[in-house]
Amino acid sequence: MNGRLSETSDHRGPPDVLNIFKTQDIFSPKKAIPHFNKPHTSMVSNEGVRDEGEAPPDIVTFMSVRATAEKNPTLQSKQSLALHKKMSKAYMPRSQSATPLTKLMEGVPNTSYTKPMNSSVEIYTKHFELKERPFTLLPDPDFLFWSPAHQRAFTMLEYGTLTGAPITLITGDVGAGKTTLLQHFLKNLDDDVKVGLISNAHGSRGELLRWVLMSLGQTADANATYVDLFDQFQAYLIKEYSVGNRVVLIFDEAQNLSMESLEELRMFTNINANKDELLQLVLVGQPELREIVRKPELRQFAQRVASSFHLNAMDERTTLSYIGHRLKKAGAHRNLFTESAGKLIYQHTHGVPRLVNQLCDLSMVYAFAKGQKTVTLATVEQVLEDGAFFGASAPDANETFE
Repeated sequence: MNGRLSETSDHRGPPDVLNIFKTQDIFSPKKAIPHFNKPHTSMVSNEGVRDEGEAPPDIVTFMSVRATAEKNPTLQSKQSLALHKKMSKAYMPRSQSATPLTKLMEGVPNTSYTKPMNSSVEIYTKHFELKERPFTLLPDPDFLFWSPAHQRAFTMLEYGTLTGAPITLITGDVGAGKTTLLQHFLKNLDDDVKVGLISNAHGSRGELLRWVLMSLGQTADANATYVDLFDQFQAYLIKEYSVGNRVVLIFDEAQNLSMESLEELRMFTNINANKDELLQLVLVGQPELREIVRKPELRQFAQRVASSFHLNAMDERTTLSYIGHRLKKAGAHRNLFTESAGKLIYQHTHGVPRLVNQLCDLSMVYAFAKGQKTVTLATVEQVLEDGAFFGASAPDANETFE
């Protein structure tokens, strides 16, 4: 493949992504790739504060501007630093600064930093000639990397749902890609599956039932008793079953559920019609969830777990392939990281996807600030030495939980 990324078609099943980078010279720099133009939209309102519902300002933008001013005086450092100060002031709460952003930008030279930017950070993507940022912290099913572990986890998730398993359990370390996997799963469900997604549910059993009803689009009268709510829930399940639909409740961050709540969920699975389950549960959480379910008090709950999988962190080889996969999805035709840089990233992230994203993103910012088109070992070392990567002190993802 002479170092270029292979073309693979998007499909529902897990692709053989480990074959994306088979050649030994894939980490060697190649010639520049074509630039992809995209329309730009402003990240902030003219009032200098974010509109309701808009994403928070991107720290990469501020780091890029500051890094350029401090590390590369030849790239209009004075203008860059001045603009950084103005942008920082523009993002202050309204009580501190209500000056319109357009007013703040008056008199600033028309550099690439003053052009409207979208959420993918034009200053960042244009330098590396990408369509979008490859390493973000937000779960994105379009960037899902089918490592062998993710393939098996998805298989067990689908198996549990399709076979009518009462309870499916998926666990993994923080940042292992559970939520991204879950979003891909939801994206591909059939229309006859009614899903209720609950995150960080808490409270008494009556409050849990209210969470469940609201997740299914049902109203929960504030004055209704637990018996009333349970009767409403059971009637909903029977109605959906009568028209050929299945109901699946998915609990994200399920390790936060109390033992009382877990036992209540087990009772929900007793609602059935002859041999058919009217309700299926999918619990997604951190490793401690497995330890909770194994407690003697929850042995009846554990007996109903028909499908489960624990998602471990990636090994070094998989981490290097993961980096290349995300670059390809962002529009790269070559790997922008040297092999030694990729290996150092693995050493300091232990193969946890979220931490890999964070360190890769920061390394690309540093490379941009130095005018580099490829992230080298020295660049990653500089990020670590500066203390910009907070995940550097994270515990080993493979440590055991008592």
